[in-house]
Amino acid sequence: MDSKAILSLIDLALSGDPRTLRMHLHKMAVKTGHRDPDLSEKILSRLSVNGLRSAQPAKPIPVDSDSRLNLVRVESPVVMDDAPIYSEEILALLDQVVLERKSASKLMAEGLSPAKSLLFQGPPGVGKTMTARWLASKLGLPFLTLDLATVMSSFLGKTGNNIKAVIDHASSFPCVLLLDEFDAVAKRRDDDRELGELKRLVTVLLQAIDEWPESSILIAATNHGELLDPAIWRRFDLEISFDLPNEQMRRAYINSYWPELNKYDTYLAQFFGDVSYSDIDRSLRKAKKKSILSESKFITCISGLIENSPGNKVEQKKKDVIRLAGEGMSQRAISVALKISRPTVKKIMDQFAECKEA
Repeated sequence: MDSKAILSLIDLALSGDPRTLRMHLHKMAVKTGHRDPDLSEKILSRLSVNGLRSAQPAKPIPVDSDSRLNLVRVESPVVMDDAPIYSEEILALLDQVVLERKSASKLMAEGLSPAKSLLFQGPPGVGKTMTARWLASKLGLPFLTLDLATVMSSFLGKTGNNIKAVIDHASSFPCVLLLDEFDAVAKRRDDDRELGELKRLVTVLLQAIDEWPESSILIAATNHGELLDPAIWRRFDLEISFDLPNEQMRRAYINSYWPELNKYDTYLAQFFGDVSYSDIDRSLRKAKKKSILSESKFITCISGLIENSPGNKVEQKKKDVIRLAGEGMSQRAISVALKISRPTVKKIMDQFAECKEA
């Protein structure tokens, strides 16, 4: 090894940057493999032992000092009967994450790191939490969920300590850590309505993301990406946006999770409209209970619910706007009659006019 490489390793060791140091050592081991195979093997062996660490936590699960409740929920092993339903774009991104994790040594040998921090954003009920569980299951890692109900405290200084305790615990062994409702603690620091202590929590989170070990995955999930501090976005290796499922995805969901309804999959996928998986599941469960208690056919009970489903209500509102406009009512009068905003009425009428022109 030349003097420049030696000095570079010394600088990295003294700077306390283990991530970059490990990548340089991997690279060095690969380069010296043809000259000194024995040394190369020993370096890689040491890096593997110290990098992967034990699959068991080195510390007990942290608890809140007042309530004595666990600050994280732990699931190990993660067992999933059915895989989540994704769009092709999201599936490709998740497959890439899994491939990078399983090829970590190859990447690190070239000075690259596998994705270790992911940001999931999208409306409720579209599969963000399930996707985090799915990744843990695919990688054979324990799944930890930060319970914000116990972490958040009226004493904000204590909240910072709670979050730090959770992150320190999860960093001590390979796992997948989900920070759910991320926007609750990672709000924009330029929001004047927030206290200074809450803004300092963002700094704690930024540092945690930067120092997160390669052996684990940190996932933050939010329903309100617009509330996040801008600096947060830049810290994540990958950002995945989840949308409401389209008709094809709704049909796949029904076939996978409700196989008894397979022959009605097209009908149900169309009539449920633009709603989340959780909304569909809630409606089907409600109909299932009704069919059992009333001794009626399942599909008959579902048909009654579909008429009141969120997606169908939206379509009915649009039809009502067009009908009332055709009867000569003003936008203001329609807004009052249907209890929707005037801009919404105008938007529906403009869209209808464009369709007629087309």
